[in-house]
Amino acid sequence: MGRKQKLKEQKKVETNKNISRAIREKDKGTLYYIIYIGLIILLLYPPYFRGMFFDKEFLPTHIYSGVLFLLYLLYKIKVLKEQQFFKTPMDYAALALVGAYFLSVFAAVNMRSAVGEFLKYINYFIVFYMVSDFARTEKDIRVVLWAMVLSAFGVAFVGIGAAASTFTYNGAFVGGRINSTLQYPNTLAAYLTAAFMIAASLWATGQKRWQKGILAFINYTILLCFIFTLSRGAWLMFPALFLIFILGMPGQYRMKALSCSIQTFISAAAASPGFSMAISANRESLVWLWYLAGAVLSIALFYIIEKISEHFALRIRPKVALSVFVVLIILGGLGAYAALTTEAPLAISHSEDEEASWKTSWYPIKDVKPDTEYTLRITLSAKPGKTEEEWGGAIFINSIDENSSSVRIMNEHINENLSKETREVTFTTRPDTKSLSIGFSNYFPDTKATFYDAEFFEAGDAAAAKHIILAYKYIPESISRRIMSISTEDSSFTGRVSFYRDALKIIKDHPVLGTGGGGWKSIYQAYQSYRYFTTEVHNFFLQLWVETGTIGILALAALLLCTAASVYTVYKVDGQAPLKTITWGAFAGAAALLGHSAMDFNLSLGAVAFYLWQLLGVIRCSTATLKPQAKAEGNKGLWQPLPLGGLACILAVLGFLLYQGYTYSQQAVKSVQEQDIMQAREYFEKAAKYDPYTASYKADLAQLDYFIARQTEDDGLLKKSEQMRLEAVKLDPYNAMLRTQLAAYYLENGRLDEGISELEKSCMINPFNSENWENRADAYLKTAIMYLQQEQKQKALELTAKSQELFNEIFEYNARAPKSARDKLDVTNELMLYIYKSKLLAENIDDKNYYKTLDNLIFASDFTIDADNDKAPDLWRIYNSQNGLLEVSIDKNAAKVTNRGEEPSHVITKNDITLEPNTDYMVNLAVGSLNPETKPIFNIFSRKGKNPQHQQSDMGLNPEITNISSTFTTTEDIEDGAAWLRIDIPENTRDAIYIKAVEIWHK
Repeated sequence: MGRKQKLKEQKKVETNKNISRAIREKDKGTLYYIIYIGLIILLLYPPYFRGMFFDKEFLPTHIYSGVLFLLYLLYKIKVLKEQQFFKTPMDYAALALVGAYFLSVFAAVNMRSAVGEFLKYINYFIVFYMVSDFARTEKDIRVVLWAMVLSAFGVAFVGIGAAASTFTYNGAFVGGRINSTLQYPNTLAAYLTAAFMIAASLWATGQKRWQKGILAFINYTILLCFIFTLSRGAWLMFPALFLIFILGMPGQYRMKALSCSIQTFISAAAASPGFSMAISANRESLVWLWYLAGAVLSIALFYIIEKISEHFALRIRPKVALSVFVVLIILGGLGAYAALTTEAPLAISHSEDEEASWKTSWYPIKDVKPDTEYTLRITLSAKPGKTEEEWGGAIFINSIDENSSSVRIMNEHINENLSKETREVTFTTRPDTKSLSIGFSNYFPDTKATFYDAEFFEAGDAAAAKHIILAYKYIPESISRRIMSISTEDSSFTGRVSFYRDALKIIKDHPVLGTGGGGWKSIYQAYQSYRYFTTEVHNFFLQLWVETGTIGILALAALLLCTAASVYTVYKVDGQAPLKTITWGAFAGAAALLGHSAMDFNLSLGAVAFYLWQLLGVIRCSTATLKPQAKAEGNKGLWQPLPLGGLACILAVLGFLLYQGYTYSQQAVKSVQEQDIMQAREYFEKAAKYDPYTASYKADLAQLDYFIARQTEDDGLLKKSEQMRLEAVKLDPYNAMLRTQLAAYYLENGRLDEGISELEKSCMINPFNSENWENRADAYLKTAIMYLQQEQKQKALELTAKSQELFNEIFEYNARAPKSARDKLDVTNELMLYIYKSKLLAENIDDKNYYKTLDNLIFASDFTIDADNDKAPDLWRIYNSQNGLLEVSIDKNAAKVTNRGEEPSHVITKNDITLEPNTDYMVNLAVGSLNPETKPIFNIFSRKGKNPQHQQSDMGLNPEITNISSTFTTTEDIEDGAAWLRIDIPENTRDAIYIKAVEIWHK
């Protein structure tokens, strides 16, 4: 393009801007300012209401947005006289995504969630449309971006205040991490990353020094808060996102944006160590002092760097600018390298007025050989307490086996005053050691320990020593801990991989329309590969695919492609560098949110989704400012405004109705708590009327109707309660709790087969919930007893056989779990007891009254069951002493137990059992051993009262497994429900002990 053509193009763009400005100035009036203020409010407030993750905050926003959009449509039609409402491909793509959520309602697995998500996307579209269409000049875009930045600044400031304990906001500061008003640190980090880039682009293109000074202060606050979210994913992504942000800037503003960022980095880095220490010490005034010190530094650096950047941005040649940029990147890399390699000693202490408490720093050691002698060499200083028992420091070493079970293999307490003394601690790993965890600790008041230069090596091979980094000199400990914990083996990473794998299973079964909005949280438990709890996929793209199917993911792809094309359109226009800069800032911010949302659920928070759609609106608006905004001539009909008005009405009206339903449901809950059942029923009836899509309202109404019907013998109300239950299940068919309630209704009313069927379905749709299996096993047992009472022996045997198969089903579910899965489907005390009773019932099926005996069996454990495949009998865990080494192998006859260690070890019940005070019990042990001299000890302990409550030691074991019985009486001082069992296995027990079962009966 020649020079004349370029000038002609620039003149055309300026003419278009003047037309837009003239139209807007001419048509300003009361309605315009109402909409203007209303839009700014909508841009500002959402993050402050728990990120609008919950209906309580989101539903009123639907009403507000719907009314505001109707006013805007009225303004467009009546004041601006515009007939064209869709002007760019982005408009159609955005609307297509709304359409995808509408279509998914017809395939929804949870109707209320699907309707809710559909309304959310209408709201997102309205925000996008109003930002993109109401803002028609570069000045308007800047106002929008300023509002977004100020909102983010407020969020960051609240987070810092919460860390200082100045502000009280539930969940704003938890576990040393800033969550602020979004109540989730990872999402806060992604949100602040986007805000940082927007603010930097405004700073780079700012003309007024006071505005740039404010932005320097804002960006410092945002970055400091970002750091102390301690979000490892956001930290890892930030350098790449920032590099894209800088490289995409127009040349003359690149150095300005970089200089702005550098002064922010310096200020935040300088304030971080002191800020971190002040937070750890819970020193409110000191937190604010460090924050203000960094703020003053940021403003001071601004005035210095701003002058330098002005000179370079205007005069430096592109090649020189690139060279400077590369040098700065290298310097930044060297600085990061220095920070990550410059170590400091680990100092742990208690002040004189501080209560005794464990302060321990743990360091994982991988690639460790089993049964091998190792040495830990450590230089340390210590100040013990006033008494001999009050040691100054301690070193702990734990052995970790392949099941992640931990055994302490070394304790070293430092009781004397030391000053930088080097010690060597030699120990031997266990035969089952896979890794180690080394801890450095301090416990007592007025004591201190400082650890330097830790090295770990195989005994006799000091040359191959592994250096252990204890602390970093220039990185606060809270941050360094998060950095050192970054690993692909981390549970956060492996958990996400499982979520993604399970999401793909759902997509495979629901490929076209998906499962409807909220489908993941309703259906994931039917697909999960192990026991985990998450209402979100932790990946926006997969979650949207799950919810809207391929139609939805294609609509999203179209929207993102149109967004990229719009940015390209702005960039290919000659001139317009400031507009290009803020457009790129918006694009980089959107990329930051979307990029981080590929590994988290940021966009499930309505406020963060609003932020993204606002940025998309800014990008669309930037494109529109390059085109003339003259009023459309002629009547193009109502095909465009009517659908938009319809969406606004749907949003406002449905939002109001659903909010009314929510309000009545809360009043109903309050009435239930006040035991006003009739008032509660009235409120739940109103809640179900206003919100007919929420299954829980109908289920709760059914419960109350059933209760009242049983009291009043009202058959009509009883029938209605059944109908309400069926409607609830239809609305939310993957809700195991609703099916369990329906099953209970069927069973109570003698509809046994239907009740059993519903309980079996509950296990299918939520298989990793032990309570579902307990309910099913309990129903099998009780129904089998009912059949026996009716002399239907065959039906009873069928149910007891089904009960015995439950262990195999549980084993199959657990077999699907990845090796890294921590939580599998547990066999609980109650589940084991129900199945064991069914087994005894089947064995004594010819005794018509045997079932009465089963009421006295209060605990049973079948040692041949290992449904979670952890190499320990279900209900039990293995506890090795420091030099003990229990080995357990399980077959269909018994558990074979040996102890090849030099100290006794134990098998202990995982969960407590219930024993009543001053009560007689009988214990049956099915046990044997080839060596009659082997003497295991069976113990029953109570967490309160005399211990042990019962002990059986000299059992006289036989080669054949035999039943050994004993009796005992509990003391009066025990606590009901707080007893536990322990079987002690002596050292050097190489002739196996065979344990088949343990039973405890009421005498």
